[in-house]
Parts: sequence; structure tokens; C-alpha cells
Amino acid sequence: MLEIKDSSQRVAARLLEFFSARTAWFRGLWEVGTVLSLRELLEAVEAVPEGVLSDKAVEWLANELSRTLGPDEGIAPQSRSLLQRLLGSPLRPRSGELPAVHRLTEEIDASYLTRWAGQLARGIPVKPERVARAVASHLLDAGFSPDFLHRWLTYRLIHSTQTYRLSELLEDAHALARTPPSCFQVLLTVHNALGLQGPPPREWCDAPTVSKWFLANGFDAAHVRQSGGWLLTVHARDAFAAAERAAETVEKLFARLLIGTGHPMRHGEHAYVEGIQQPLPLRRHRRVEVRSLERQDQLFASGPPSRVDAAFELLGQLDAPAVVAVAAGWASIEALLVAPEDGQKSPAGDRLASLVACSFPRAELTLLASLQIRGSVSPPREQLLRCASNHERASVMGEAILQAHPLTWAEPVWSHRAAVARMEGVLKDPRKKLKDVEGYAVRAFRRLYRQRNLVLHGGQTNAVALRASLRTAAPLIGAGIDRIAHAWFRHGVQPLELAVKARHRLELLESKEPLAVLDLLE
Repeated sequence: MLEIKDSSQRVAARLLEFFSARTAWFRGLWEVGTVLSLRELLEAVEAVPEGVLSDKAVEWLANELSRTLGPDEGIAPQSRSLLQRLLGSPLRPRSGELPAVHRLTEEIDASYLTRWAGQLARGIPVKPERVARAVASHLLDAGFSPDFLHRWLTYRLIHSTQTYRLSELLEDAHALARTPPSCFQVLLTVHNALGLQGPPPREWCDAPTVSKWFLANGFDAAHVRQSGGWLLTVHARDAFAAAERAAETVEKLFARLLIGTGHPMRHGEHAYVEGIQQPLPLRRHRRVEVRSLERQDQLFASGPPSRVDAAFELLGQLDAPAVVAVAAGWASIEALLVAPEDGQKSPAGDRLASLVACSFPRAELTLLASLQIRGSVSPPREQLLRCASNHERASVMGEAILQAHPLTWAEPVWSHRAAVARMEGVLKDPRKKLKDVEGYAVRAFRRLYRQRNLVLHGGQTNAVALRASLRTAAPLIGAGIDRIAHAWFRHGVQPLELAVKARHRLELLESKEPLAVLDLLE
């Protein structure tokens, strides 16, 4: 269990949210960690001479990274100063600065979480949200699956008899991050036989061999329909990550089979990992949700095609393999938000970021209002029950937070308290806080754009931030396009017009009218 301390409990609650597959987009993790950002920068510098990325794109990335290093307690002050100085210089392939950035990146990686733990142990004041984001992004970027991390953390918070201080929990996380990848044997079944003449590859198992492997490894194969399978040895951080890596490898083999022989192949819905008694699901879900389609009764609507319809079709590919998803994800943004006079395409992502920022307060306050209604009797709850719309409920909830009314919650209490603390900050200084949210989204979408260019123009199907860019950007794309869909179907508002409105209203926000954050897109 974890010490009963407000800041520690908030960090733990946020970590659980970041690792959960059910977390709403506005409570999710929108960024990658410092170490991966540095590795992405090093990769981007090497892509400039080939024309895959521009000098301006690399300069923007370096400047953003230098700015975000300031509050990062996972970096020693001397290293931070040196790194910021290096990032401020022109970075070129074969330049003297690049090896120094690479060396500093590896040094930071080796001690990142233990430095955070040390700062916490010394009692240095830090923001719980900042700590949670730094820890979660570092562990996910290291290759651990969210499912594994959620189980790892849940055991320490609920089932362990040891009482952890937050610094001790982070030391455990550091030890986990420094553990080398393990070797896993993973079997993926397929629905049709290989069908090739000549000897099959050594990884291929026919149907009887698959059945024998199931029996030898304790799996119940009675209800598994299969015509063979691929048995792969995978190096990964955990069993869930191994299953995902195996699926990616098999999908590459399927692509070769299809274009080389015309023979299509499809794997089953589960992976079977040696030593893990339960099959692991392979349903990829990057949490892209456009609920306005259902709310506006447009799920099965037909009519003349529009840009919005094209975006939906592209969004449907965000659960595809990474190289397809990153191209389709960016194309969905570009289809809606590129202006005729844009010299580059990246402003389309910046416009979507403004829509995401404008959507954030109302989404969170609506959820908090719903959760408050489920709680015990309280003055806000009674008032919320009399509201006739989500807008009214969000307004009542915002006013209750501003007035510091006592609030009651069902479990998980600390998660909701952390959300209230975030919303209190937004309502007290809406312009600054929502510009921060916009900044997170801008970085996520520009990362997606760079990864798209690396894939489509550089043929880099295994770029260092490819999968992380989809993890961070996909839910935000869904949130932004949900607002576009709402405005389009209900009011006929063009996407670019809505994005311009969002940008202007963010700029004009004032602290004296905090609840104006509920009407930024109206």
C-alpha cells in the first residue's frame, strides 16, 4: 500500500489512469517522456539531409524540448544546462554537438526515475501531475505495456503488505525500467493454412503442431478455431508487450505473403505466451471516439460525400498497424484543417489542438458532475439532480469547485480529487491553463506529422517514436474531430471556421469570467 499523503495518493491515482485502457481522453497521457523526445530529436536530425524532415521542423522540436526540460527533476542541473545549450545550437548530422546529445540522453535514461525519487525523498516540492506524467511516460516509452504497468502498480497499492513512500515506489519503478527485456515464446494462430509449395519457414506450425503446443503449455484449445500458427521468439519488457510485438511481426509477414503470392492471411484474436496461463487479446484499440456520430444520429447517414465523411473513413484506420495508422491519422487532420494558403501542413495540427483545448473543460466538468450525482448527499448533488442538460450540470459543477463546496465521491476518490484540482487551476487562470493543454496537443500532433513523414517519405517503419505518437495523438484526434462533427452536423459550421473561433476565444479568455470555458465552441 501507499502512504496516506495527499500528493502521493494523487500521483498514484494519475498513474493508474494513465495505464488504464478505460481512461477518457481528457484524463489521459498526452505526451512522451524526456528520453524518448531526445532520441526522436537525434533521429530527426539524421532525416534532414534526405529531405524527409525540414530544418525548421528539427529546430522547432529542439526549442520545444529545451523549454520543457526546465521543470524536469529527472535530470541533474548540470546536465540540464549543458543539454539546453546544445539544443540551442544548430544540430546537423556529423556535427560535434550530436554525439554529446546522444551521450547525455543515455546518462539521463540511466538515472531518470531514481533522480525523481531522490527529489521526493528530500521533500522538494513538486506538482503531483508533473511527477505522474514524467513517471508514466518514461515507463511506457521504455517498452512496457499499459496492461502490465497497471497490474504492477495495482499490486503495490492494494495487495502488497509493504507501506511505500512515493519515493520508494519510484525506486521500484526505476529498478523495473533498468531490467533488460526478457525472451518470450509467443504463438499466434491463423484462420487459413500457409498454402505454399516447398518447405515452410521454421516459425510456421501446422494445425496438429499448434494443438500439441497448446496441450504442452496448458492452454485449452477445444474452442480455438485454427489452421496453423506462427511460433515466434520475441524480446520484450513483459508478456503483453511480447504479444503486441509478435502481432506486428506476423502482420509484416502477412504483407509479404499478400504481395508476393496473393495469399491473404489473418491471425486470431488472441496471442498465447509460454508461461502465461490465459490467452492475451490482440484487439488493438487506440481509443479514438467520435460520439457525436451517435448523438447526432449520423452513424448510418448517407448523402453527398464531404470532407468530414472522408475524415471518418480515415479515422477508422487508426486501429490498423502503426505505419497505416500514422498516415491515416494525419490525413484525417489534413483533410479537415489545411487552409489554402498554408505553406506547410503542420498548422492543421495546431488548429486541431485549439479545438482539443476548448473541449477539455466541458468534458471534465461533465464527467465530474455525473460522478458527483452518484456520490452521497451534498448541496451540489441536489442542485445537479435538478439540471436539465449537461451544460447546466457542468456549470453547476464549475461553480461548486470555484466556491470550494464539499464534494463526495465514490471510488476511486483520489482520481476525482486530482481532477478537481486540475479544474480549479483551469477556472482560476483559464487562459494560461488551456494554453498549456493546447501546447500538449500541438506537440502530440506535430510528432504525428513528423512520424508520418518518416514513414511515407523516408520509409522508416520502425522510427523510435512511431508507436508513442499514436498512443498520445489518437485519443486527441478523436476528441477534436468529435467537436468538428458536432458543429458540422448540428449547425453546418465548416471545420476551419470552428478552428479559427477556438483559437480566438482561447486568446480572449479572462479570469473574471471563468465559466466562459464552457462555451468556447458555441
